[in-house]
Amino acid sequence: MSVKVFIKRTCPKDREKELFKCIRAFRILVPKQSGYISGEYLRSIDNPNEIVTISTWFSHEDWLAWFNSDERNEIQKEIDAIDGVTSEHRVYRYIKTR
Repeated sequence: MSVKVFIKRTCPKDREKELFKCIRAFRILVPKQSGYISGEYLRSIDNPNEIVTISTWFSHEDWLAWFNSDERNEIQKEIDAIDGVTSEHRVYRYIKTR
């Protein structure tokens, strides 16, 4: 069953250039990953320092394979090293409401 992954990042305006360099690296690598379906990047209207990535994966296992990959972890280390940037990951599965 497919999953949606929400990644919320906060970033001070003066550090955006560094963060977006890393996000562009993700955008190159992620579509090549097994199980990746789609992704989008959004900026909060109420808090312009908040950027959300929403990606869809065929399965939780596909997401975990990417999440635990060396490629992703190297880029995430670069993000973690940027002063003032925080990252939160949440994974959601579709539910039936009937």
